[in-house]
Amino acid sequence: MLYFAYGSNLDEAQMRERCPAAERVARATLRGHVLTFGGFSHKWNGAVASVRRARGAEVAGLLYAIDPDTLQLLDRFEGYPFAYERAVRYVVDEHGRRRRAQVYLQPEDGFEPWSPKPEYLAVLVRAYRRLGFSRRSLTAAAFGGEQ
Repeated sequence: MLYFAYGSNLDEAQMRERCPAAERVARATLRGHVLTFGGFSHKWNGAVASVRRARGAEVAGLLYAIDPDTLQLLDRFEGYPFAYERAVRYVVDEHGRRRRAQVYLQPEDGFEPWSPKPEYLAVLVRAYRRLGFSRRSLTAAAFGGEQ
């Protein structure tokens, strides 16, 4: 199965530490969604990334091939089913192929967007730079709520 990472799991060192069996497959885009920050992470002491449906928007990320054991590891790290819900979404990989992937998103009920801590944002900025992603949507989400 595939997993679409868009937040701090874009940091490949973090993913190797959390989920050693996960294999990077390709860069990918989740269309029809916007990056946003909200909720609260004790690890990061602040808001963390999520995605929301939004016509015309897209979120950059990485596809990983994972097995059921790795999915269970991710569930624990992502706080599923409390902090994040898990859903299947279609993404388009860097080769133009449409792929089904597991995606974690914060529950809609009671969600309030707010800015992440600089340390968390720095992880995403480094990953976006390394992966060649445009940082425009990241900046808009971090400092303007949502795109």
